[in-house]
Amino acid sequence: MTKSETLKQLAAASNEARLQSLTRQIETLREAKFRNAEELATVIEPLAQAMAALTDETRASLELVERRSKEQVEQARTQVEAAVAQWANAATAAKQAAQRLERAGQNIEFSHYLLATLVGLVTGLLVSALLLWLGPAPVINNVLDAREIAALLKSEIAPQKPRKDN
Repeated sequence: MTKSETLKQLAAASNEARLQSLTRQIETLREAKFRNAEELATVIEPLAQAMAALTDETRASLELVERRSKEQVEQARTQVEAAVAQWANAATAAKQAAQRLERAGQNIEFSHYLLATLVGLVTGLLVSALLLWLGPAPVINNVLDAREIAALLKSEIAPQKPRKDN
């Protein structure tokens, strides 16, 4: 419970007690039969003074409650403004961190492309160097001359055949 709520309750309780007292005094005044104006004035005077005091105290209590309420409103406003400032700072920091992360991602992407290009170039250079070092593959020309083959075969087959003249 806040101080202003406590003050409101205390003021309400005090006012209620005074109102009950004034109500009793007014009832007593209604029931009384006065013989002259002076008797009436002596009875009404304390009642009027009590009502005036109650009015003054009520006004003072309401002013105090209002002042305390304004103080609490000002405190709450200050706290809300501080919280908003902290949220704004956190949002700015998060935005900056996101931008740094984006730049880092772009740098990594660029370095990966550069690495892939370098690996391709080095591989191409190594393959080219190895091919040049080993030299061209020998060229085999298979040209068949049918007469030469027939002559070679004839000389090989002739000793193995039996002769008919025997």
